[in-house]
Amino acid sequence: MKNFKVLILISLIILSTISLAIAADLSIESDKQTFKMEENKAKFEGNVRVKMDDIKATSPRAEVFIDPKTKQLSEAVMYDKPYVVQVQQAKTNEIKANILKMSLLKKTLKGEGNTQTTVTETGALKPTVIITADEQEYDTNTKTLTAKGNVIIYYKDVETFSNTAIANLNQKGDLQKITLVGNGRLKQKDSVITADKFIYDAVKEVAYALGSAHSDVDMDGTRINVWSSRQEYYKKTNIIQASEKVHVTYKDYDAKGPKATVYPDPKTNKPNEIVFIGRSTITEQMRSIEADRIKMYINPKNFFAEGNVKTVIRNLQQNKN
Repeated sequence: MKNFKVLILISLIILSTISLAIAADLSIESDKQTFKMEENKAKFEGNVRVKMDDIKATSPRAEVFIDPKTKQLSEAVMYDKPYVVQVQQAKTNEIKANILKMSLLKKTLKGEGNTQTTVTETGALKPTVIITADEQEYDTNTKTLTAKGNVIIYYKDVETFSNTAIANLNQKGDLQKITLVGNGRLKQKDSVITADKFIYDAVKEVAYALGSAHSDVDMDGTRINVWSSRQEYYKKTNIIQASEKVHVTYKDYDAKGPKATVYPDPKTNKPNEIVFIGRSTITEQMRSIEADRIKMYINPKNFFAEGNVKTVIRNLQQNKN
């Protein structure tokens, strides 16, 4: 029976989303423990506590299942809103869910129902990363976290929403990349970007919006809207690059072209210059201008066109009358 208990604890340390090292001290405590080898499972009830070095997991009850054919530990399940925490020198990791399933064979940990993963840097007043979803699964082999159903991610000053999210981590547990699939939305300060799919490179701090991309940026109460098939947002420089069927609106400006770049003002860091490359058209009130290159300025509001410029003034006779 003692060996069976050790197997359970070894499986927990292997499957932890926080650490893969074998712990020196392993223990599991509960008010009541029942082992039924004929049913290939064990039950732990009442104040269940698992401790592995700096990792602690608690829940009201838990079950451990054994594969009847191989007699190997297959899955450990913690019920009734279990809680897992690890305190390290640089960060604290927490996992919450209605149910936690740990698979020894797949080396995965899966949370189901109101799941939340939190990472807080030491000394920080608020978490660096918070991920909430209907379910989350972490693969210790690939260091990949997959969240499904009403996924919301808070990462520094970026907030994302999607049907599914895939987060790739490095060996230290630091975020490397986030992929959002299905009704993706990325919000930062006064900017909101939506797209069919997002890829956010946390190392380079670049967001790629793919498929029906739309950026909505606030300019002191006036919105700048950018539509295109693809957009790239560079957080460090606050630059947006749009390509394929680009459409930009700002007040009475309505501009279209194959490619456009939105640059910020050096002083305010807010969008102030939009440069269209390729044959583009800008419409303002009763006139439209077509050119190879168009520059739009927000403050002061103005624009310049160059390269085979063509101007069309609509309803000239009506204006004259």
